[in-house]
Amino acid sequence: MGDYMNIRTDLVAEIKAEKQPDISGVEVIEEKINDVNISTVKILDEKASETLEKPTGSYCTISFPRLDFVCETLDIINATVKALKAVIKSDINQSLVVGLGNTDITPDALGPIVADRVLATRHLTNELKRDLGLDGLKSVSTITPNVLGKTGIESYDLVSATAKKIKPDIIIAVDALACRDPERLCRTIQIADSGICAGSGVNNARKPLNLATLGIPVIALGVPTVIDANSFFNSDENMMVTPKEIDLLVEKAADIISRAINIFLQPEIDIDTIESLT
Repeated sequence: MGDYMNIRTDLVAEIKAEKQPDISGVEVIEEKINDVNISTVKILDEKASETLEKPTGSYCTISFPRLDFVCETLDIINATVKALKAVIKSDINQSLVVGLGNTDITPDALGPIVADRVLATRHLTNELKRDLGLDGLKSVSTITPNVLGKTGIESYDLVSATAKKIKPDIIIAVDALACRDPERLCRTIQIADSGICAGSGVNNARKPLNLATLGIPVIALGVPTVIDANSFFNSDENMMVTPKEIDLLVEKAADIISRAINIFLQPEIDIDTIESLT
């Protein structure tokens, strides 16, 4: 095995576990919903940020059993909604959901699939909402910027231009992540209020999407779908490994995350009504 500490990971939970148990400037909160664990790591100052090599902010890690088995996902959905509420404390009336990734590459397709399943409502007039009996419907927009190699445009530029036009209260950016531990592949959801850097999981980082660059709070939500091959063997090649059932796993993860986002963004509308409209 190569230098494990130098193997790429986007998960703060993994980095925290590999450092000394007690780090000054870090607060950890552990919760549980049946078989689903919620671990929140709060990086409170710059010293802790430097130690963990992540920006200051709150990072909620949701861990659950394997999705390639037939399993009940309601607890995972509820845990994801709970984590979203923990990192987004202000009232949200208008939001933008960004699905980062490439639909042509299954491990990277999570973001676009999620965005496609989030209920977009910004185009609905107040009169139409009243006629439908959905007065409590919040304004939601979605965008899938795709990747630079297919569009010739940076994701940041597309998101920035869209945000300037619609002026959302918050941006939720969904993307595939990378991890070090095979046990975390497609069995972890990370939600952070520190923003996201598209492509960083495969060493192709672009301009970050965060409060500093966009002027709008950015919530990053992702699932690790790939792992560096050097987690298993030494290699001079830049290879990423993904589970053989990745199509099924991405499908299930997208279903969980899109439902959780819909429930969180539309608290006054029941999920059955939301899904009948998507």
